[in-house]
Amino acid sequence: MKELKIVSMVKINGTWINQDDVPPEEFRELLEKKLEETMNNIGFDRINTA
Repeated sequence: MKELKIVSMVKINGTWINQDDVPPEEFRELLEKKLEETMNNIGFDRINTA
């Protein structure tokens, strides 16, 4: 049986990059911006509670 290897890839500026190759803080910021953009597109507003 073949071994299954699962990797997390993200597309940054049109290039697929392994998530492990992106510094954690940079990845967190990119993901946060993308999630906020997506939620705004479907009508949700972000409320900062911190």
